[in-house]
Amino acid sequence: MIDLHKLPAEGLRLNGTTSEVALEGGVVLRDLAWSVFALASDGDVFLEVKGQAVWQGACSRCLAPLDRPLAVESQFLGSKDPELVGRGSHTLGTQDLDVVFLPEDSLDEAELVREQFELQSPMHPLCSDACKGLCPACGKNWNKGPCQCQPEAVQAPSALNKALTKALAGIKLDPES
Repeated sequence: MIDLHKLPAEGLRLNGTTSEVALEGGVVLRDLAWSVFALASDGDVFLEVKGQAVWQGACSRCLAPLDRPLAVESQFLGSKDPELVGRGSHTLGTQDLDVVFLPEDSLDEAELVREQFELQSPMHPLCSDACKGLCPACGKNWNKGPCQCQPEAVQAPSALNKALTKALAGIKLDPES
């Protein structure tokens, strides 16, 4: 834990390694090496997070296991200023995106590092750009060859969209509701 009130004038740098960290969606980071730098600045705290790890997850089309290097480097300002907390509706400006609200007087560096890796993790990772995915009828990985399903049983999304559009064509919606 970093005590934000006891930061030295030259700042505080913490380095660490972690063998495994679990992220959302069954994703795992392995061999994580990280560095956090915190520097007090006019009541706020400048924060820098750097790290490298092996991202382990699954292809979003065929579910094949993936191992990818993942590097993180982010800098932002942490502030206890209550004006940063959304009161009512307002539009966020570019400057707001680089500021985080720090509600506590201490900061868990391990959680900060985990959050930054979570934000940098791929949303829809693919084993390759040419990944064919899985058969929606039988679940066979089409990258390993065709399945035995009949073509009419496996409709492409565009065919499903056409069928849905045709089925909904006669429905009239009440604009008052």
